[in-house]
Amino acid sequence: MQTKLNTLEILKDFHKVTGARISIHDLDFNEIAAFPQTLLPFCRQVQLLENVQNLCQIADERTFMHVKNTGKPYTYRCHCGLFETVAPIYNYGTIIGYFMMGQITDDQPNNIINIKKLSSKYFSNKYELEIACNKIPKIKTEMIESYINILEIIAEYLTQTNRVTDNERDIAESIRQYIHKFYSKKLSIDFLSETFGCSRTTLMNTFQKKYGKTIGNYITEYRLNKAEKMLINSTQSIKTIALDCGFSDQNYFVKVFKKYYSVSPSAYRKQRNL
Repeated sequence: MQTKLNTLEILKDFHKVTGARISIHDLDFNEIAAFPQTLLPFCRQVQLLENVQNLCQIADERTFMHVKNTGKPYTYRCHCGLFETVAPIYNYGTIIGYFMMGQITDDQPNNIINIKKLSSKYFSNKYELEIACNKIPKIKTEMIESYINILEIIAEYLTQTNRVTDNERDIAESIRQYIHKFYSKKLSIDFLSETFGCSRTTLMNTFQKKYGKTIGNYITEYRLNKAEKMLINSTQSIKTIALDCGFSDQNYFVKVFKKYYSVSPSAYRKQRNL
């Protein structure tokens, strides 16, 4: 994953408005761009201790994993009581990286008191702690959610203007991930071609070259795989399973299922639940 140079200007402007440190991370959670490049004063001071660095890293990785699994922004307080937010960066419905905004607090008086209490053991004296806490950027409580919304808009803008690209994920892989996420929806070649901004020929040839099967066959097999699991693990009707797996017609679903599994869906369910 790479960023173009003017991405840093966007991060810099966001920092000017919020006072927060803002960074971009790849799929492996590695930081690839940030402003400021160094940690803000409080966190820089606290992380002089190796054990604190480890605590921060563990908290960050847990948050990245949470956002990866939910696909939604997540805000939490770190072990020192500061706000951190992670938001996903999408490309064609697939997460290709993450934004992180943090090292800040809101303007509630009790927050600074709590931060001092939680982090006092990391400072040699109260004066040093007081100076560090005075340098923490303070954001109005009602503005934090607004900044998170802006963060999502920036993520979308960077993706649409190709300022964030994922070199490891080619178009075939992006299509595959898109199918996995939206298999229950109507997925025609024309729709995918428009979504991914390429011709039908490029779309089909690229996918078949990488995975050895047509997009249509891949979609059908993936839907059938989902349907097969639902037949075994649920009591939903055949019609409901067909619809949930992207088959708009129950009769067509039964026909295709029997072609792949040699038995009808209802017979398959009986055999596996004996």
